[in-house]
Amino acid sequence: FKNNLFNLLPNLQKSKFLVAVSGGVDSMVLCDLLLKNKLHFELAHVNYHLRDDASNLDQKIVEDFAHQHQLKLHVHQVDEKEIPSNSIENWAREIRYQYFRTLLSAQKLDFVITAHHLNDQLETFIINLSKASGLKGLSGIPKNENQILRPLLDFTKNEIYEYAINNEVDFREDHTNAENLYLRNRIRN
Repeated sequence: FKNNLFNLLPNLQKSKFLVAVSGGVDSMVLCDLLLKNKLHFELAHVNYHLRDDASNLDQKIVEDFAHQHQLKLHVHQVDEKEIPSNSIENWAREIRYQYFRTLLSAQKLDFVITAHHLNDQLETFIINLSKASGLKGLSGIPKNENQILRPLLDFTKNEIYEYAINNEVDFREDHTNAENLYLRNRIRN
């Protein structure tokens, strides 16, 4: 992990980061790894209110982590009236990244770090292949693009779960990941 970070950004210790954290295993492990590497970072969480109480419990685990480690936390509450009836995945991604970019500027931070991993990379490749997106689409998720770093792209979901268990990292499971409502979930499942 540390090698991945230094390869992405050689002057790592001088940078300030915004970590996209959902409360799931991927982002909570990412936060634990960043803490262990003594990096300066703040947290950003988006509560879409799509899963009733589960959405609020996701926010609570992130708040508890931020409080426990004295990290600055930014939370964006999405108004339920904003939720579209279709294309929720794209809408959510747009909301999320727009919020992150706003925070980067407002908080004078250098990079966003997300917890995308190897399984996400493979899912994206299959989605893009099914859409005949061309060579650019088939290249998958970049490790470093427009101030967004993804240092977990070389690690599988199983490795992330193993790390969480071995290092007692608290996280929440999103039960909707097991449902086939969205294209990414259908491919994953």
